[in-house]
Amino acid sequence: MAQDRTAEQWEPREVDRPPEVQSPEADLSARLERLPIGHPSSPYRDDGSRKPPPPDLSQYELPLPDESDSAADPESIAEDQGCIGPDGSWAWKDCRLTPHESRAADQGLAERHEAEGRGADGEYGDRGLTPAMRRVEAQLDCGALVEGTEKYALKEPDRFKEKLYELIRDEPDKPVGQHVDEIHDGIRYTFVSDGDGYVRTVNQTVDILKASGFELGVRKNEWPNAEYKGVNTRWRDHESGCRFEIQFHTRESWQVKQATHSAYTQIHDTRTPADERERLRAYQREISSSLVLPSEWESITNYRKEGW
Repeated sequence: MAQDRTAEQWEPREVDRPPEVQSPEADLSARLERLPIGHPSSPYRDDGSRKPPPPDLSQYELPLPDESDSAADPESIAEDQGCIGPDGSWAWKDCRLTPHESRAADQGLAERHEAEGRGADGEYGDRGLTPAMRRVEAQLDCGALVEGTEKYALKEPDRFKEKLYELIRDEPDKPVGQHVDEIHDGIRYTFVSDGDGYVRTVNQTVDILKASGFELGVRKNEWPNAEYKGVNTRWRDHESGCRFEIQFHTRESWQVKQATHSAYTQIHDTRTPADERERLRAYQREISSSLVLPSEWESITNYRKEGW
């Protein structure tokens, strides 16, 4: 994502040599240099000094959604998995669910597995959300689902139960079943596109989903956010009744999201010390500040349906 913004050195062109075409990277760099000081994507600060070069994301390992940081270490796997007690209760990190709450989560997970559309053999037919997202993808003028969509469409069980624990902790008087229903990212998808086609991809995807009977509950434009940039939407499946999430990213903002995934997880871990949490937030802000905002991103409005 990060490109060398040093001015190119031009050699004299020979008479019989065809004109050189400026690369897209050099053209982008030149356009950024011409932005007014104070513009979010300008390489200069408000005082006229140059911002530090954006981090080279190639040096980061890009963990996939809900991928355990310790997945490569067999000895640490047991410590990073939830534990089911003899009575059916569940515990992971500092999270706890009663037997009743854990069973409600298991039921919610089973419903989402069914709604996602994967058969017992791991294959897909025509029914289910993932085949539906593939049909949406086929109708887009630009943009596509991210690589690995089928593998990561479903939230990992321990993280699903962790989310339920957090909802119960914050609103203990609400019925457990309602909390389970409100976990919107138990099934999730991400569409990516180039910056110039980004808004078109968002609008076209939303229109196709609505026309197909899916209910839009929430749309959040997070491009002004200093730590996370993109558009997040929440939907309800008209067949299963399950909520699901769709994120929209440029190809660059998707890379940044992946690079900061581990930091995001640690920030939301209650065991992380406050000073470490702030350091990680600063890290997210630093990397996110390097992103070029997509064309006309401001035209995407926030929306929340009543009851969502």
